[in-house]
Amino acid sequence: MRAVRKVLFGLGSLAGAAVAGIILYVWLALPTCTILPQLETVSPDERFVAIVERRVCKDPKDDWAMVLLRAPDRGDQPVVFELLEANGPIAARWADWSRLEIRYPRGAMTRQSTQQQGWPSVQYLEVDDP
Repeated sequence: MRAVRKVLFGLGSLAGAAVAGIILYVWLALPTCTILPQLETVSPDERFVAIVERRVCKDPKDDWAMVLLRAPDRGDQPVVFELLEANGPIAARWADWSRLEIRYPRGAMTRQSTQQQGWPSVQYLEVDDP
């Protein structure tokens, strides 16, 4: 009986140490970030929606932002723009029903998609203050 208690105590201690280690790793190693509420901008003809998603972290190099497009009659949501190590604001606005303008800070690290068939055109504007 005593041996069983020792084994159970040992296994419980090992499991407790593993849980504590995982919690400590998540708390210290992973970035402390906040996902901001999505900003949605509807096109003038109401056929498309531009969605801006942002994550702000304790360490700015972990920040990012992206712009997606959505259409009620389509299942896909292409990502048309990504701002990596986000070092400033990003703005998306409709210039007209078929053209989305995305303004982002000058010198920012970005990833821009190619024009996709059936979606509005996207114009990328690098500005001093979006």
